[in-house]
Amino acid sequence: MYQDTEILVVGLGAMGSAALYHLARQDAAPIGIDQYPVGHTHGSSHGHSRVFRIFYNNAVYVNLVKAALPLWQELETLSGEQLLTRNGMLTFAEPGNERLDQNIRIMQATKTPYEVLTAEEVTARFPALQLPADSVICYTPDSGFLNASRCVRTHVAQAERFGATVHSGMRVHHIEANKEHPEVETSAGNYRCRRLIISPGPWASQLLTNLSLPLRVTRQQKFYFQPQDGGALYQPDRLPVYGDYDRGYYGFPYYGPGIKVADDGHGPVTSPKTVDRELDLNVRNALAQWLGTIMPGVNPSFVEGATCMYTLTPDHDFLIGHHPLNSNIFVAAGFSGHGFKFSTIVGKILAELATDGKTDYPIDKFRLNRFG
Repeated sequence: MYQDTEILVVGLGAMGSAALYHLARQDAAPIGIDQYPVGHTHGSSHGHSRVFRIFYNNAVYVNLVKAALPLWQELETLSGEQLLTRNGMLTFAEPGNERLDQNIRIMQATKTPYEVLTAEEVTARFPALQLPADSVICYTPDSGFLNASRCVRTHVAQAERFGATVHSGMRVHHIEANKEHPEVETSAGNYRCRRLIISPGPWASQLLTNLSLPLRVTRQQKFYFQPQDGGALYQPDRLPVYGDYDRGYYGFPYYGPGIKVADDGHGPVTSPKTVDRELDLNVRNALAQWLGTIMPGVNPSFVEGATCMYTLTPDHDFLIGHHPLNSNIFVAAGFSGHGFKFSTIVGKILAELATDGKTDYPIDKFRLNRFG
């Protein structure tokens, strides 16, 4: 027996929770299912913070971040939750870093506010930071960070407020994509739907087997440190998000359990079933040493760490759009470690695709069949 429904959303992490919310805002009465409780820590969408950066090397991403901003603000207004802290972002590298230089060119081309600062200007404005004297440094004031777990929970809570139904602890066993009305078999009943949104996170390869998507899942870890002096200089109103474009390291101000730092370089290949959640102390120590070089007064002591996963595409661009085998199925996957900031706009795009069959947002770059 199948329960018939208009729109079903499989996966309620960053993208799925946002899709459920935007569908509910359209009075679509969607059903959302997830194998774990909302806000779980098993995938890629949990934790205290994710970067909200507007600093990109491609105008498509810059414009999508700009489009996401009012949606985050609207969600904050509706819910009364603080989700986004816009305290700016500093990115820096030695002279000649092409990635940094290209990003600055895109800031110019898209007329996005930015400043190129000297190391002395950075320290004068943000006393905790002492960057190398010859660094090329770009500050984007509209950047900041999102509270990741709170964003997911808020999207789902507001979706329910507007008429969505949520089932957690429901594992998907099979998706039949070859029928006009997709069928989803789960551990707690089966569904037949007119429209299906699949946002599987690192489980994409298991749920989308008929597409043979070239996805690679990697283990990523983040670490929190306590500053020696109690943290006055490291609060969000005195310290922006910061990223070292030579090393691939990045960090946040004091928020949650401490100062969070992480390596954006891709960790070992893994899967949701086999991911090793034991902390890599060599990575932790390297990050602590780096933090001490750019914040000489911090003298950090380790507090805690956590593991999540990146789901990478070969070109590190997203997968968003119609399922190549069924125009009634829509997929959001492969966000390659930089997707969270876009989740509310991706959710809106998915909702438009599911209800209208199209979107005006530029998603051709993200088509699922681009790898042949």
